[in-house]
Amino acid sequence: MAFQIIKLDLQAIDDIACPYCQHVVVDWLNEQYIQPCEHVLFIAMDIGFEYITDEFECTMRRSVDDLHANDDTVNMLDEIKSANYSDFIVTQSDLGVEGYSRYIGFCASI
Repeated sequence: MAFQIIKLDLQAIDDIACPYCQHVVVDWLNEQYIQPCEHVLFIAMDIGFEYITDEFECTMRRSVDDLHANDDTVNMLDEIKSANYSDFIVTQSDLGVEGYSRYIGFCASI
């Protein structure tokens, strides 16, 4: 597994764009604010996943259903780090709640 975590200096209400195609994947102007592009593997928060591809989920040691059922004892970033997916980046940004973050996994070669 080769990945890199990039901390974004954004406010919780800022849009987030894909680093590869510049598509806005978290778009607060839309009611459905999660707008994944072809490069997005997952969109997660410390409290659970908002979006995940089957391709990424099958590389994780636990299913998303299992993680959400035990979200009070799970560290989502540790779960992401434990996946066996190769060559992706993870952006980390403020979720707007003290100590919580949003994580978005991107891969150039999906």
